Amino acid sequence: MQVIFYDVEPKLSLGNAKACKNINDLLRQSDIVTLHVPGTSATRNMVNESFLRKMKKGSVLINLSRGEVMDEKAIAKAISEKHIAGLAADVFGDEPQHKGDIFQSPLQNLNNVLLTPHIGGSTLEAQENIGTDVAGKIIRYLETGNSMGSVSVPALNLPLQQSAHRILHIHRNVPGVLSEINTIMSKHKANILGQYLQTNNTIGYVAVDIDKKASSGLISDLKNSKETIRVRGVY
Repeated sequence: MQVIFYDVEPKLSLGNAKACKNINDLLRQSDIVTLHVPGTSATRNMVNESFLRKMKKGSVLINLSRGEVMDEKAIAKAISEKHIAGLAADVFGDEPQHKGDIFQSPLQNLNNVLLTPHIGGSTLEAQENIGTDVAGKIIRYLETGNSMGSVSVPALNLPLQQSAHRILHIHRNVPGVLSEINTIMSKHKANILGQYLQTNNTIGYVAVDIDKKASSGLISDLKNSKETIRVRGVY
């Protein structure tokens, strides 16, 4: 199989997968088009009439990413007019939320269309992989403070530091907290070797690497800081 791909972020070719210069070039060449995009305002209804017209006649579309990236009426029309040969999807713009809810889509009752439930994460294999992934992320947080993949704490991908000690500080995201942290560090004569900060609308998360083990007084002062939520020494 010859594999080609397009991404809004420039990426080098990998193995037998070759990068295309733009999405139109990819659609013109591909017998099978698969979607691997997040559901955002930029991707909503990206598969529309214009997109489908640029697809190779007789090609097939596979969407296992997000339902909102498809204009389902436009796809149903393209299949009925035999411009594209078929579709496989397990995500839809309007999915049943509860047991007993009726599923309705313009893609139903069309020839050469496979529609399957959006339950990929509920399979035994997926649950096992999710458990392994979550356990690994918890271990990385406990050992290094790495918070990548967190839902509630801003994501920090922290490097390992040799001959250093790391303090993690989670706080309410208001002006002046970082300055207060640095003032406390200076008060306890802690030399900062590295400092990493990430915030969201409500929470700030900072990791500070210092050249000596944090004293009980330093940790106590950080905990007593007005906007502090949680403080922890890692190593």
